[in-house]
Amino acid sequence: MEQIKEECSCPECKKREEESAEAETMNFAILLALMPALAITFLSNAGFF
Repeated sequence: MEQIKEECSCPECKKREEESAEAETMNFAILLALMPALAITFLSNAGFF
């Protein structure tokens, strides 16, 4: 189900939204940085290396 997001223009909500966006971007960057290690581990265990 999709949650309906209330629009709030108070400074606290805007700051929380910005921090959430920053955290999401950082988490995605970490995930992308770990992908080569995960791929090499998988290929090693599958017998390709």
